Amino acid sequence: MKKLNKLCINTEKLMKNDELITLKGGYSACTCLCATSYPDYHYCGYFVAPDGDCNSWCNEVCGPGAWGECQ
Repeated sequence: MKKLNKLCINTEKLMKNDELITLKGGYSACTCLCATSYPDYHYCGYFVAPDGDCNSWCNEVCGPGAWGECQ
């Protein structure tokens, strides 16, 4: 642990660059527009898919049968 006057930094808890990029949204992130057609067609909303795979993330967020596309 390093001390800067009154501030203590625990170097074991510092994030690496790859972790920061993943937290920010990853290298291939995109904004997805999700929709579902069961029981009726409606939009679920927008969100960021960290790996760019909108269909699997839309299924996770909106439920089975949902699909999405990068905007």
